[in-house]
Amino acid sequence: MKREWKAAPTGLSLGRKLNMWRRGFFAESHTIYDLAQNNPDDYLSDYQHFVGCSRINAWNEFYAHKMVLRSFLLAIGLRQANTVALILDRRILVYPYTGNASYVGPADMAELLRSGEGERKFIVKPEDGGCGEDIFLLMYRDGQFLRQRGRSVEPFDLMAFLGERKKSRRKGRPPSATLIEERLQQGPFWAELFPDSANTIRVFTMWHPGDPAPFVARAVQRIGTADTVPTDNWSGGGISVPIDPATGRLGLGRMHPLRGRRPEQRFERHPDSGARLTGAVVPGWGQIVATVLRAAGSLPFNRIGGWDVLVDASGTPIILEANGNSDVNLLQVHGGLLAEPRIRRFYQALEVVP
Repeated sequence: MKREWKAAPTGLSLGRKLNMWRRGFFAESHTIYDLAQNNPDDYLSDYQHFVGCSRINAWNEFYAHKMVLRSFLLAIGLRQANTVALILDRRILVYPYTGNASYVGPADMAELLRSGEGERKFIVKPEDGGCGEDIFLLMYRDGQFLRQRGRSVEPFDLMAFLGERKKSRRKGRPPSATLIEERLQQGPFWAELFPDSANTIRVFTMWHPGDPAPFVARAVQRIGTADTVPTDNWSGGGISVPIDPATGRLGLGRMHPLRGRRPEQRFERHPDSGARLTGAVVPGWGQIVATVLRAAGSLPFNRIGGWDVLVDASGTPIILEANGNSDVNLLQVHGGLLAEPRIRRFYQALEVVP
């Protein structure tokens, strides 16, 4: 129950919380899914998600490491962001996916990041991280390095960062690794939604036992705000917009009702950019779906996955990362997964729900 006490305050009575816990829901989920009005039986519970779904895939660790997933995606011919460096235990390996990979010192790494014309931008993130944790935008502008996270932009001591020993995110594990990659330029549709964050699509796939191929169970467009730069992290103040899997049309945007930092929580237009959300159609939706299903269908041990896709300036869908047990709150805020018969049958076949 440790997660429960770290959750945002909900204002629920103890009696109501106990009732939700007995049904497998955290108090926070009661508010996210508005279970006072909606039928809890239509929603995958937190217990079912964290316990039952964690056993669906044979090799969940495959998704936990970006380097492993990236190697697989490159091997099947899918484009990836340019990985500039992998930093592990204060050793810096540059261009790890090329024939020119080599170890360099901090001074050479800094010079590499400075080289080139104009402002340089890079994404720095944990190799084994998720949920937008510890990601920041690294910039080189006017002769100095800058770090941006949310609304804050401040000078950044790159040399000290490169010399730090990164602690493992898991107790008893080796030191954590860090990736530095070139920031992708997203397509015009996504840049217009909100230009200061990488606005990714979460495509949730399922592969029913006995079926010849996986299917798209649900998809949402995630959009950053001024509070989440450079990410589109929903639990940090971003927006989740449902996508019709058949047409690519966007629905009503929703902020996390407890963690969103705006008085309004539902959006037909973006609160910062003013871009239209509801009714807009995702360009190249068929190609996005085909790319994700190609990746999901290439994993014989994969049964379920949440795939994060960014469409670049050329219109190419790029899978940035995947989750073997994807968060479902940003999906179910738009309606319970179990209300859809095909999804319910999948969870029943895997013995997650009765």
